Amino acid sequence: MVFGVAGVPTNYKGKFKNLFDWLRERDLNGYEIQCVYGFKISDVNKQIILEEKSKGFCFSMHAPYYINLGSKNEPVVARSKENMKQGIELAKSVGVNRITFHPGGGHDNTEEGRKLAIKQLIDAVNEFTHQIDMGDVRLYPEIGGKTANLGSLDEIIEICKHCEYCYPCIDIAHLHAREIGSITSKEILKEKLQKIKDAIPQKFKYIHFHAYTINYGDKGELNHLRHGENMPDGRVGMPNLDDFTSVLKEMGIEPWVISEAQDTQEIGAEYMLQSYKK
Repeated sequence: MVFGVAGVPTNYKGKFKNLFDWLRERDLNGYEIQCVYGFKISDVNKQIILEEKSKGFCFSMHAPYYINLGSKNEPVVARSKENMKQGIELAKSVGVNRITFHPGGGHDNTEEGRKLAIKQLIDAVNEFTHQIDMGDVRLYPEIGGKTANLGSLDEIIEICKHCEYCYPCIDIAHLHAREIGSITSKEILKEKLQKIKDAIPQKFKYIHFHAYTINYGDKGELNHLRHGENMPDGRVGMPNLDDFTSVLKEMGIEPWVISEAQDTQEIGAEYMLQSYKK
């Protein structure tokens, strides 16, 4: 059972080496390393991560935003493949076995264009993952927040079906936003997760979640909300995190949940942990 945060919380003011004791005080045991501007970790921080991992803390890693394996620009895809290889080696060096990444986009936002992009992405991932020693590293394509992004629920399932090393990263807020407010009940969320379980049962066991509430418009994601914050029009922030933890329990999911609540990651993570325990 892992509940943790994405990056160093805004509310934490100490040194990186002391962050994990601060998180433990809140009963949190997970940290997603934010390599969103490049696969880089200082030697000092590498040693801290290795030490904390030896104490039982759990780490995942978020790949750079500029990686785009779904682009129709061949040089971009080529660079992205090389970047991912570097990221896999970095993850192995610090004992991290989960790398989340955005599928990207760039082809026409039509059914035909999206199918072409997903096939290209699948081919690219299979190419570079079979060129190197993956160790125990798994790649987690993430639900995209905007309607134009690759990363619908069906697309994530398709990628995971056809890529040996890919497992689902279900960002429930992105899913809610890209479907223009679809997750309005516990039953709807449960149906969506059951769809994944039915399609890729062996990989479902290792599912990875990003969970928080989100502001969205007619094209999907606008911004992450602070934990407990309403949308600008006064509507309660969704998706409902109590429904989420209830579904985890009901489906017997061993959770790995990372909070990406704006500037309140640790508050959101602690809330979900307590909700899950109740």
